[in-house]
Amino acid sequence: MPTPRPHGLVRTLLIIVAAIGVCAIGLLAYHFTRPGVTVTHVVEGPVVQAFYATGTVRPRLEYPISSSVAGLVTQVLVSQGQSVKKGEPLAIVSDPNLRAEADKAKANLQTKLSFADPKTSPVLLQFDRQISATEDMLKVAKQTEERFSSLTEKNAASANDRDSAIEHMKKIWGDLESLKAQRAAKLRELQQDAETAQAATRAAEEMLDRQTLRSPIDGVVLDQPIAQGTRVEINGHVMQLADVSVQALIVRAAVDEENVAAVEIGQHVKMSLYSFPGRTFDGTVEQRYPKADPARRTFDVDVKFANPDPKLQPGMTGELAFIQQTRDNALIVPAQAVQQNAVWTINNGRLTRATTNIGIRSIERAEVTSGMSQGETVVISPLTGLKEGDRVRITATLDPKTAADLNKPITTEVFRAFQ
Repeated sequence: MPTPRPHGLVRTLLIIVAAIGVCAIGLLAYHFTRPGVTVTHVVEGPVVQAFYATGTVRPRLEYPISSSVAGLVTQVLVSQGQSVKKGEPLAIVSDPNLRAEADKAKANLQTKLSFADPKTSPVLLQFDRQISATEDMLKVAKQTEERFSSLTEKNAASANDRDSAIEHMKKIWGDLESLKAQRAAKLRELQQDAETAQAATRAAEEMLDRQTLRSPIDGVVLDQPIAQGTRVEINGHVMQLADVSVQALIVRAAVDEENVAAVEIGQHVKMSLYSFPGRTFDGTVEQRYPKADPARRTFDVDVKFANPDPKLQPGMTGELAFIQQTRDNALIVPAQAVQQNAVWTINNGRLTRATTNIGIRSIERAEVTSGMSQGETVVISPLTGLKEGDRVRITATLDPKTAADLNKPITTEVFRAFQ
């Protein structure tokens, strides 16, 4: 018996279903062949424009202790990490020649002082004897002059005899005055010699005292002092001191040369130290050094703490964010949403360049000052090979914070709390 042929209506339905299936497959194929993009949304929040650097906690000033004399280190009185007071002995560098010079200077001083003392000076005593003898001669000459003057008045002696007696008296008086002047000059000379000897003795004693190295500050010994028995030259390094009180600690940051022009004295800085996980410190720029490290091409910048923690210690390391601009409430997009100096959206499945203005930009985020509203969709995946008007499909939608954090460098991970 022959098989009955399908009804005409059923056949028509089958053809329609097949056509729809072919169209659906075609549409799906077309959809999945369109370029896929990742998107996120415009949100409202804070934005910070900053650049970053690494840094180390260190004393504001360090004091190298160097030997003032050449000699042998005979005593080391402190050790690394020890606290010292200002004026406290640290080490002794001995030079036997200095002791000999000091003894020689003292002996010379005693001699000079003896020569300058009128009671013991042989030179001054000799002048005193000559002056005394001349004074006696002057007394006799005066008596002679008076006698001849009296006789001349009585015509018992000639005027020539009287005048000769007067001239003789004047000569002796002149000799006496000369001796007194010579004695005074010699006394001044001997006193000056004594003063010179005193200065030389002080200098010798100071050099002798310099053998003992003393602390110039209240501080801590930073390094291992030179070993006892070591011979050092003048200005040879012995140890390093510093004031390590928390008020004297700063962070010395290594700022890349492309950012150093943006550093300003008093600039706000956020700091995070690895020794204090999850915590940030506020600080301000205290000093910018003008010379770059020739190897790293970075500039040193000192940042002081606003409220230093008592647990801070030299040598701690961390990261710093130098704040340039901040906005508490702004429309923001992830930094990678700004491509070709514009923000891109999707309108009816097509890539569209939004008319916007960009304000503050950081590594993670960018401020949109006009042209967009909160909640709008923006493209954050690279647009390589795409142009405005191209059809695209959304393959992923990321949370705005997650999208922004994709731009965060490893070295700035610790600043996520305040970005």
